Amino acid sequence: MARQARTIIPGQAMHVMVLGNNRETIFYKDADRRIYLDWLREAAKQFACSVHAFALMPNHVHLLITPQHVDSLAKTMQSLGRRYVQYFNQQQGRSGTIWEGRYRSSLIDPDYFLRCQRYIELNPVRSGFESSPQGSSWTSFGSHISGTAETWLVDHEHFWRLGNTPFERQMAWATFVKEGAPYWEDQQITEALLRSKPWMRDVYAQKLFKNNPEQVKIRRRGRPKKITSIISMA
Repeated sequence: MARQARTIIPGQAMHVMVLGNNRETIFYKDADRRIYLDWLREAAKQFACSVHAFALMPNHVHLLITPQHVDSLAKTMQSLGRRYVQYFNQQQGRSGTIWEGRYRSSLIDPDYFLRCQRYIELNPVRSGFESSPQGSSWTSFGSHISGTAETWLVDHEHFWRLGNTPFERQMAWATFVKEGAPYWEDQQITEALLRSKPWMRDVYAQKLFKNNPEQVKIRRRGRPKKITSIISMA
């Protein structure tokens, strides 16, 4: 069966996930996570991707990335994946792939960007590894509420709209993440990602995919409301 073509629009954010083969561990220690992030930064810079958010879990990774060219994301992920496999196999004295197939990716509606970023940064909490987003050292949440952790991350324009100063944006973001997300929203994001389908409003999908509606079709169980609560805090 032919591979399904990825939906990529240069300049528009993508939710990306890579899984360990058979859900096996891909990060055994902090040094593994550190080197993965460093190589992600280098690959993203080389192949023109802006990285907005991340969550490094024991057996999988979530990323929020905006590719600048059609092939930027593929080149970034391929370079990072191959480099990390070599390092991991050398460290563990093994051979072969550590990834479960291709990475998953979902094109994100700009109006849903902040919700997707929240989903990623709450992943350790949702998975039961942490009791609060502040408890994880290996997500981008710390960078978004302090501005000092991973300074190479690129804030999306929707994040900038949260406030006129860094402090206002950090406080607004902390409040939004603390509110959490409804169950149906998490389910929509997860389903779209696992099926490599876009996650977006119906009206936006009809505009982008009017000639190929099947490319985005997923039966939805609800519709996100506008994020007025945090924008009004700016």
